Amino acid sequence: MVRAFAVTCATLQLGLLVAHMAAPSRSPALPAPPHAHLTYETLGYPDPDTSGPRWENFLELVVHSDGHLARPLAYQFDARAVSDDADFTAAAYSLRNAERRRAYLSVSSAFLDYQATDQLRLRLGMQGAQVAGWSLIDELKPANLMTPRDASDPFRRIDQGVPAISGRYERGSAYLDLFVVPLMFTLGRLPQGRWSIVPAGVELQQELPPVRWNETQAGARVGAQIAQLDVALIGYVGRDSLPIFVAESGPTGGRVIDRYPGLQAGGANASQQLGEQILVRAEVVYFVNPHADRDNFVQSAGGFDVNLPNWTFILNYLRDDRSTQSPAGVVNAGERRFFQSFLFGEVRYDAGWRLQGRLRGGYDFTERFWLLQPEISYRLLDDPEVSVALTGEIIDAARPSYFDMIRHEDRLGTRLQYHFF
Repeated sequence: MVRAFAVTCATLQLGLLVAHMAAPSRSPALPAPPHAHLTYETLGYPDPDTSGPRWENFLELVVHSDGHLARPLAYQFDARAVSDDADFTAAAYSLRNAERRRAYLSVSSAFLDYQATDQLRLRLGMQGAQVAGWSLIDELKPANLMTPRDASDPFRRIDQGVPAISGRYERGSAYLDLFVVPLMFTLGRLPQGRWSIVPAGVELQQELPPVRWNETQAGARVGAQIAQLDVALIGYVGRDSLPIFVAESGPTGGRVIDRYPGLQAGGANASQQLGEQILVRAEVVYFVNPHADRDNFVQSAGGFDVNLPNWTFILNYLRDDRSTQSPAGVVNAGERRFFQSFLFGEVRYDAGWRLQGRLRGGYDFTERFWLLQPEISYRLLDDPEVSVALTGEIIDAARPSYFDMIRHEDRLGTRLQYHFF
């Protein structure tokens, strides 16, 4: 945290200096008032064959603010504080799980956005992404165990802010995006309680990458929009955001170390708008490990969205193919190669009034498991906005699988959300 804070302060100071030198003299605009919402969740685990029926409570406060400090200079700030009474919290900041090194306060973004010219925009500061989310494949991981996006629990997806510099240049229909995380790599969080695949009595540790120039991560995307077709080439050099697990023995017993291997990735994606209601997309990404401790593989994905009045339908298919097998024993469960041949979709209903609904689901033909995530919400009040939701998660597998290793349980819950400011 100390080194992240130091790099962040230096980055923000640089951004302020650049903005001050480049911006013309004018009276600064007043910042917009902050927005906030308070969320209370209670989750029930009704399966008597696992840990037995019980309820767990979760409270979260999120504050968001954005605005313009001057005409070319904008800012954004997002922070959250969390408390819970659970024995574990898969992807939330917990006050009770100090042994898991959980914080109870998170800054997921705090950056300055500088519009240097009509074509060039720069962003400096804490940004809520470690690897730029340009890839469709990066968004297909609702059940991954550890990721800097902290998405191991689909109920409580939390972005980690990382000190970064990003920029976008546009000229005509072409564009170039750059994303750089200097000097350091931000670790994912250790898994919570029963979500850990490490046996009881075995210590789980994280290997901390050093802070040095060659630990800088960089991503680039170059693309163009031709009529209704958007095509782009994407590339990334740095470390993988999803770790491998390495077992070691010592004088005091066994331990498992999660290490984030070097990663080079490159690929292409394309999307085509068909009329006003249908969007078709396809993507292929090749993942290369520069060291001999992880497989090389290709992931391809394709799908479409259909947007109708009040309804949205999404259907996608992801396939994972290994091109080179590592001689080292690598545990793939819960990591990037979790889905092998995965068909998944989503249905959303939003008529612009009080009732909204969503149903997500998918089936993996190789691993033979399916997941279902229903949610229905109702807005009780408009000003201030108060809503209540019923939500759930059901996962089942036709054979022993990763879900048995993490002792996953079906769960149902309610969520009460209050928006103020």
